[in-house]
Amino acid sequence: MRRAKGSADEICVVWHTVKTLYFDINGSIVCEYQCKPALADGAFEQAVREAGFQRLVCMSNAQSFVKLLNEMGHATNPLTIMFDMCWGAFCDADWFRQVTTLVPDPDHRALYIDVATDWWYVDDLAKEYLEKDGFANLFEANVGRRILVPSPGSDGSEILRWLANSGASSQHGGAPSVVSC
Repeated sequence: MRRAKGSADEICVVWHTVKTLYFDINGSIVCEYQCKPALADGAFEQAVREAGFQRLVCMSNAQSFVKLLNEMGHATNPLTIMFDMCWGAFCDADWFRQVTTLVPDPDHRALYIDVATDWWYVDDLAKEYLEKDGFANLFEANVGRRILVPSPGSDGSEILRWLANSGASSQHGGAPSVVSC
């Protein structure tokens, strides 16, 4: 059977191929107003790109402050501020602004993870946020696979290893999402 171009099935398949990284900043890629050493000088961005991520979703609570500034007319571009708050984990600001979106409510960030796509999530507080929004099972089924809980005090090297492994597994069908399209 041949599917019509633009059919719902085709759209689902196309969307499913968009590899999305949901990420937190403080405690995950940054610690005490510094990029974690292994992720500095754009190393995090390079690993993200090499792993094939096409979409980034920033889930940091810091964006609440940035959104408040924006509403008051003091912040012209929230994504530029979020880029700066990554302290060198990213080096290409234009690319960052093109591929990154912010969640509407970082306090309920787990609600915005689209598990029907090729999703990956790095957050030192992933367990707390997923449990808070009723997704404890999603955490338990995917921790160490699609979900990485980095140590806030680490140098970030575990994130680089995890990103490298995410590239291999999603391109060849390994580590499928527990809930998928």
